[in-house]
Amino acid sequence: MVTFMSRPFRVPTRVVMAPGCIGRLPEVIAGYAPERVLMVTDPGIEETGWPERIWKALAEREIETITFDDVEPNPRASTVDRLAGWGREEGISLVLGIGGGSVLDAAKAAAMLIPNGGSTVQYEGRNRYETEPLPFIAVPTTCGTGSEVTWVSVLTDEERQAKISVKGETMYPAWALVDCEVLRTLPGHLVAWTGADALTHAVEAFTCRLANPISDALASTAVSLLFRYLRRAAADVAGDAEAREAVMRASTLAGLAFGNADVAAVHCLSETLGGRWDVPHGLANAVLLAPVTRFNLPASARKLAHLESVLPPGSRSGADGVLQAIEELVRDLGVPAFRELGISPEDYPWIAERAVQNGSNPSNVREMGVGEYLEVLGSL
Repeated sequence: MVTFMSRPFRVPTRVVMAPGCIGRLPEVIAGYAPERVLMVTDPGIEETGWPERIWKALAEREIETITFDDVEPNPRASTVDRLAGWGREEGISLVLGIGGGSVLDAAKAAAMLIPNGGSTVQYEGRNRYETEPLPFIAVPTTCGTGSEVTWVSVLTDEERQAKISVKGETMYPAWALVDCEVLRTLPGHLVAWTGADALTHAVEAFTCRLANPISDALASTAVSLLFRYLRRAAADVAGDAEAREAVMRASTLAGLAFGNADVAAVHCLSETLGGRWDVPHGLANAVLLAPVTRFNLPASARKLAHLESVLPPGSRSGADGVLQAIEELVRDLGVPAFRELGISPEDYPWIAERAVQNGSNPSNVREMGVGEYLEVLGSL
């Protein structure tokens, strides 16, 4: 039977994926003749020296750049409000994000908010703004975000203790420079967590109700690369060039997949945890991927079995083999158990209710109500 796509597959971002491609950044930015650039990053990336090197390279082209390096994990909507307000005062005409998913999401939202004004939370949903965002260029520094090729910014609304999604057809980054060399300074546990995040993106995109032939091809390739190389990258990302390049490629391919399909129940739970307990997004997905995949198996087994061809040698066949491979990879990466996150079972009903309200809940391959989420949480 032939499956036809009901909506167009979109990749408006110009994606450059090669070791050393960050060197093209001054050329790309100069093409926009910006009056002033706002470089968004975080304290950890600032310490690596990458932002300073980029600032100097832009200065050599007489491109004036100011830096905001105060983005926190699970970026707050209030941080974006502050960032956009500053950018507006400084006459910014282009936004550059250098960092993981938190930085890229904050920068992406700021690029929209600077010309539109107001508060970030009023733009929750899709296409709520009137003025086109500023050009936004993304340089991912982890192997998990995917935000460099999506139209969505996920932020924390502190007042509601909830994650919100701000998205728009013109919020895609104009360019994504995907350079695996920036992973050299990433700690092993962050390689593991963000790589597991990319695996979650790929598995959920492949099995969700909005999957399509193109997203399937991208997702299955990402799964194959991560099964083969993520252990090696987590063990020695600085020294293993082949693994470093493979996991970086997998992250962007997974981003293209879920950006044109969707994520599902893992993200419904992980975003709930991040919104209230500030659990790092990659860690939450790493913890929840295997249990949720197991719970979904009655509804996803036939589709999941199609990933059998990308399993490591010696794996069991079929959907059970894919699930086992996921469980073994998560175990080998040293991902902690859910109970180590310090969340009380008394909070499970609240978590389940919020997960059901997540916009991606209808995309999960198995219907998920409060009872189903409680069953998953009870198995952890």
